[in-house]
Amino acid sequence: MRNLIFAILLSGCFISSLMAQDQPPARYNEFGIIFSSLNSFGLRYKYGGDKTSFRLSLLTLNLGVSNSSDNPTSGQTQKQSSYGAGLRLGFDHKVRLFSSFSLLLGAEAGIGYTYQHTTNTASGISTDERVDQYLTPTLSFIFGLNYILKDHLVFGAEINPTLMYAYQSTDYKQPSEYTSKSKTLEFSLFTSGAGLYIAYRFGK
Repeated sequence: MRNLIFAILLSGCFISSLMAQDQPPARYNEFGIIFSSLNSFGLRYKYGGDKTSFRLSLLTLNLGVSNSSDNPTSGQTQKQSSYGAGLRLGFDHKVRLFSSFSLLLGAEAGIGYTYQHTTNTASGISTDERVDQYLTPTLSFIFGLNYILKDHLVFGAEINPTLMYAYQSTDYKQPSEYTSKSKTLEFSLFTSGAGLYIAYRFGK
């Protein structure tokens, strides 16, 4: 009888061990804010595990209004306003360095749109006016560092070498109306320096 009870207990421990090994790895959600410059920021959502995560980023690009005076005595001034948005989808893979630090490697594809309106005036009269629009599909590589504080708060920094195809359309309003279009393909080793982000991780 004792041998039977011992065999049942041993079988139960063995089955429990197998069930624990068959459980899928823990998954988490991560939601945060990205900063790459004073006028470029965005939101990022990530879903994944301790090794690989999928990421979706919504960016605000080149948001701002500026006024400048080329020659105050002649009254020549320039007014410029711009705004833009971008969407990126990709993945990153974590390589643990030590403790709560990890190296991030990955890639993401995206597309960006920028609108820019420029007006030059002299003595209060508009002399030149143009509207520039940019459409930029991109492919970026991800190199970054991650620091996790108490399993939930995430701090990070990234640089993103980018392959970019830029389509530009310029509409001239004054002194004459016409449209100019151009296309360029370029590779930028560094976009605007390191991008910083802070995020909250939940669901783990």
